[in-house]
Amino acid sequence: MNFILLIRESVAITFRFLRANKLRSFLSIIGITIGISCIVAIFTATYSLEKNIRNNVDKLGDKIIYIQKWPWSFGKNYQWWEYMNRPQCNVKEYQILSKNVNPSLVKNTAFSFEFGKNTIESNQSKLNDVKIQAVMGDFFEINQWELFSGRAFSDFEIKTGKNTAIIGYNVALNLFQGQNPRGKSIKINGTKVTIIGILDYQGSSIGGPQYDDIVILNQKFAQRFAKATSSGSSSSIIIKGHENINMNALSSEITRIMRSIRKIKPKDKDNFAINKLTMVSDSLNQTFGMIDIAAGIIGFFSLLVGGFGIANIMFVSVKERTSIIGLQKALGSKRKFILAQFLFESVFLCIIGAIIGIILVITVGLVVSYLTSFTLFFSASIFAFGISIAIFIGIIAGISPAIMASKMDPVVALRK
Repeated sequence: MNFILLIRESVAITFRFLRANKLRSFLSIIGITIGISCIVAIFTATYSLEKNIRNNVDKLGDKIIYIQKWPWSFGKNYQWWEYMNRPQCNVKEYQILSKNVNPSLVKNTAFSFEFGKNTIESNQSKLNDVKIQAVMGDFFEINQWELFSGRAFSDFEIKTGKNTAIIGYNVALNLFQGQNPRGKSIKINGTKVTIIGILDYQGSSIGGPQYDDIVILNQKFAQRFAKATSSGSSSSIIIKGHENINMNALSSEITRIMRSIRKIKPKDKDNFAINKLTMVSDSLNQTFGMIDIAAGIIGFFSLLVGGFGIANIMFVSVKERTSIIGLQKALGSKRKFILAQFLFESVFLCIIGAIIGIILVITVGLVVSYLTSFTLFFSASIFAFGISIAIFIGIIAGISPAIMASKMDPVVALRK
């Protein structure tokens, strides 16, 4: 009961003095607000970016392997000069691999290659330097791209190389000014093509904008414009395993077949890369870990300035209230009451600063989400962390002034 009374009296006195010194209280809060908003904003941004990327990776699943020329790992040991001489994957390799994979391990297979610098025309508009993605096999089953309108390629269209296309959301918007282009014709590098589908808007997710701005063709038809192995093209053989399979077993199976296809000697290195979506997750853990450390350092210095501001204000407050402290002690107030009074005031200022900082981040975040295609995710744990840091700073900044006030001699204090 005494503890509850102590807290209640400390709160009442704190509010009385804060109301009496509104400007000083406001200036004290600003430093903490800037520091906490800085930390919360950076952590929220990195958390949102990571969550957006992971959500898109999770849509594909973790049982997918990409056979490509270039490995996805980067860093100071990245031997680009060695990878540069590797051959691109081709259709023949895809066909041999598809026939020889173990069906108990592999669920879907697909082939795709990309090439740029294409001109797309409609009756209303013209686009230059558009990227085309050529596909065959189970490409749409693996990637699970949603269509805004229309359909994916039929087996007949893929086998015969029919002049049909699926276009990205932004391409459709720019070529047809908001009208539904399904069933209409466009010209790709001068060749007439019928639109059978429009990809749903993907936004600024992983690979987002580039997939909103591409045209997808079946591989056989796309060969009129470029080859999978030609300069400027980038090709991939895509393998999706069953949900219950071991990825190491799948990787070993794919590596064995690819080495056999390319007739690589037992002691020679692979001249292809086995890229997995799990590599993206591992890379994200390292990247965002370093970003969080950087955010912590930036926030620490911001809070350091705010903490010094709070400590300075508290020392000034102790000096101004010296006679009141003396009177409280003369009337029987104990040291712990004086200590709690100033300590609570310091912590309270920091908490208010933290709450204002969090509200500021939420407000700015909602505006950014509304004005852009980037989805911002807020985390209660980040907000709780920000408030916890503020409480810690409040205790550190207020402990010395509070101790000084609690140790005052009441006789000396009353004379001032």
